[in-house]
Amino acid sequence: MKRSLIFAATMCLATTSSLPASAKPALSTELQGIVNRYPQTQFGIAIYDLDARRMVYELNSRRFFVAASTTKLLTEGTTLALLGPDYRFTTNVYRTGPIDVNGTLQGNVILQASGDPNLSDRIQPDGTLAFENEDHSYDGSPDTKAVPGNPLEVIDDFAAQIAARGVRAVTGRVIVDDSLYKAGYPESGTGVVVSPIVVNDNIVDVTVTPGARAGDPVTIAVSPQTPYATFVNKATTGAAHTDRTISISLDQADATGMRTVTITGSLPAGSPAILYAYDVPSPARFAEVALTAALQARGVAVQQIRSGVFENGIYRNPADDEVAANIIATHVSPPLSQDVKVTLKVSDNLHASIMPYLWSPKHTLRAGFDLERAFMQRAGLDTTQVVQNDGLGGFAFIQPQYMVHYLAYVRTQPYYQTFYSALPILGVDGTLFNIANNSPARGKVHAKTGTWSGGDALNQRVLVSGKGLAGYMTTASGRHVAFCFYINNLAVPHGQDASRVAGQVNGALATAAYLFVQ
Repeated sequence: MKRSLIFAATMCLATTSSLPASAKPALSTELQGIVNRYPQTQFGIAIYDLDARRMVYELNSRRFFVAASTTKLLTEGTTLALLGPDYRFTTNVYRTGPIDVNGTLQGNVILQASGDPNLSDRIQPDGTLAFENEDHSYDGSPDTKAVPGNPLEVIDDFAAQIAARGVRAVTGRVIVDDSLYKAGYPESGTGVVVSPIVVNDNIVDVTVTPGARAGDPVTIAVSPQTPYATFVNKATTGAAHTDRTISISLDQADATGMRTVTITGSLPAGSPAILYAYDVPSPARFAEVALTAALQARGVAVQQIRSGVFENGIYRNPADDEVAANIIATHVSPPLSQDVKVTLKVSDNLHASIMPYLWSPKHTLRAGFDLERAFMQRAGLDTTQVVQNDGLGGFAFIQPQYMVHYLAYVRTQPYYQTFYSALPILGVDGTLFNIANNSPARGKVHAKTGTWSGGDALNQRVLVSGKGLAGYMTTASGRHVAFCFYINNLAVPHGQDASRVAGQVNGALATAAYLFVQ
């Protein structure tokens, strides 16, 4: 959650640890040696032997720590338990009137949002979902990339299906019905707007490239290009080795919801091209404009331009006996197991934020969390050892011992292999692609990361208020363990990648566990 400016307050924790007599002293020595290097930082550690069903090592394991995106382990495990790995989203486009002999649809085109988070180019020909290790929602880094392809692939397919039904004109409007659940707020990590309609992760990718010398304008490339947003480039090339200050926060809307976005700031000369994310303020309007443009590109005339604010619930499904006849386009998603993989591998905040709304037929957070709590209590877990308010881990605190017992339970469930395979691999992929690359534990640790940080303007540094790593490993001695490492309040000097610095500390803890758990 790198774009967050939230400061999470945590209490200064006294160091308490326990170590079974049967454990090798080297494990305690190695772990404590790492902890001692950071006297102003709080550590929480739990390592649980899945074979012997006992705790191997604990440090402050019964105290609350800022959990950040490790909370997604709870969210995605609950999703697999309640919906199942094979669940698929079905998104339909309806017509509200007849199609006459001339191909004119006498009414509106309604895209009814299903909560599918992957109306994008993530979908591959084999039905899997692609991802980049540094997801495009985490913008502003040289490592940030968007999945290659056409971000409007699903929208274009809807338009192709509608045209194939003989529609040549629409007398009404293209409307997105996003009334499945009440959202419309920016999630607290990267700021992407949570919505039942998700096109290209509700982002417009803006790639900025510096000019040849200081003072030159930068160049920009926008994807996807739609009438929804017009980008005005006022950014320049800065001197080599200066800070990147690109901003796309100047944003104005006209009466029809179209946006004009001004890009300001500078990108230093010699810098690689950097991808920045424009978080669309209205995902529904973004999708409406995209589908309208896709229809027009197929030769379908859409007569009316909507103005003003669309109110949720303007459209309701036709009567049951009319539904099939009124569907003019359909998209069925890949299985949910694929979205779990994307969410955990790249720590996608939007996808995780959506899931609690889908657990209950009521489609409310309250009903969803009631089901999650019941699921955890059936597993024999004490939910008072967790604080969770959303799917991503925005204001979340977890006790390390709770996390390892949760992971131990998931390992006994039929969806475990799906869950395990979705986790980032240390030094290999996802949010762990650049952590502990030269460690003997590389490739042996499957775990979820979590980061929460904010700036310290007084001292020109970053405070990582929460950095977590939790998951599974098979140690060098062949032991199967679940583990949880939390680091709270680590100060990182200006100019360093704070998330990676803290990640390498967790990588060192993972390496110690890999080598010395016997």
